[in-house]
Amino acid sequence: MNVAIPQSTAVHPGLIHEVLGMTHRYRTSAAHSGSAFTSFEAEIPPGCGSPLHRHERDTEFFYVLAGELTFVNTEGQRVCQAGESAYLPAGKAHAFYNATDEAAHAVVVVSPGAEAEQFFAAIDAAQRRQSMDVTIVSAIARRHGITILATG
Repeated sequence: MNVAIPQSTAVHPGLIHEVLGMTHRYRTSAAHSGSAFTSFEAEIPPGCGSPLHRHERDTEFFYVLAGELTFVNTEGQRVCQAGESAYLPAGKAHAFYNATDEAAHAVVVVSPGAEAEQFFAAIDAAQRRQSMDVTIVSAIARRHGITILATG
């Protein structure tokens, strides 16, 4: 059995990205996992979420800790409550949002994750310099292997 023992339970404490109204608190960066994955706790405020998009390389896994999130793909939608999870494979269109009036919290694991982590960092930095619109977000996304498919 090949088991890697992390140096601590919070391999990348302190790294936080603000991403389109959501907060990502990193637990493991892609650099710390040998480019296998990145993981973070996401806080998704009411009415917040992602537009319909597709990752070329990254697969995402969400485990809802609190609240609920609605996940959408080409086959329909599913609401996940605390204790439930969603698997979003690379290459498949998907979105998620918080349709409730309370913040949702989820652990998110993205594999391999480096592109997504770089995208989140670029969005965080861009938001600090300018107001964001779909044109800017789409351009940043394209540079990181993500295609924004719809904005509504």
